[in-house]
Amino acid sequence: MSEALAILWNGEPVSAIPALSRGLHYGDGVFRTLLQQRGTVIAAELQLAKLLADAAAIGIAPPPIAQLQADLAAASRFGDATVKLLLVRAGERRGYRPQTDAADRLLVVHPSPAAAGGRAIDGIRAIRSPVTLAAQPLLAGIKHLNRLEQVLASRGWPEGIDEALLGDDRGQPVCATRANLFWVRDGVLHTPALDRCGVAGVTRARVLALAAAAGIDCRIGSQPWSALLAADEAFLSGSLIGIWPLRAIDGHCYEAQRPVTQHLQSLLAHPTDLVPSNTR
Repeated sequence: MSEALAILWNGEPVSAIPALSRGLHYGDGVFRTLLQQRGTVIAAELQLAKLLADAAAIGIAPPPIAQLQADLAAASRFGDATVKLLLVRAGERRGYRPQTDAADRLLVVHPSPAAAGGRAIDGIRAIRSPVTLAAQPLLAGIKHLNRLEQVLASRGWPEGIDEALLGDDRGQPVCATRANLFWVRDGVLHTPALDRCGVAGVTRARVLALAAAAGIDCRIGSQPWSALLAADEAFLSGSLIGIWPLRAIDGHCYEAQRPVTQHLQSLLAHPTDLVPSNTR
């Protein structure tokens, strides 16, 4: 039985999506996973703007913003919840070649994330995944429906591990399976460039904007794993988690003092007592 509280297909309640949907057969679509508190989606305007930009990048015509806002309004009655909003290319004909740029809308409302057990304060342990992200500049930064790399990287975590970090084919860290990656060295904030692979998250953009406004030097660029391991602080960001400090990566541990991370957490003002499920 589905755990979903509600499923809407083009604004109408359904129990499942059409069997011939291009999203199911080809991953031809984009999505956002949103945190809703007391009926309001956090950073809703930014999330919808990114969803529409990602859709346009793969040739899906964005639907009117009013339709997406109506979908979110329908989810608001559930109060605290996780809301997944997808735009899937319309059409049910076989074959890779798209027949239209029109979009179907899928909204799925799940229960609110469970308690995180202090992860935002105490930090989490991560491992370096053996999965390598494939380079595809045309899809870089886009949250498209093909998440098989993340599925593979989410298998078989040891006990006590909360995330896995993925690198690219050049041996450089890119992100976690469900979050963006940051680290701090000598007061400078670093995050990997996402011009070849990876998802450019809305919370990542918010963290960069807040850091810049606070006078924190921010640098975006690809660096080796050694740069991450030499950092004074490291953390992950995501729409469901906000900011989670990294306490350790494999056998490498970070100091418990995290002044930059804690300052950014206070600026972001994200709920700190939630943990997402093991799906994105």
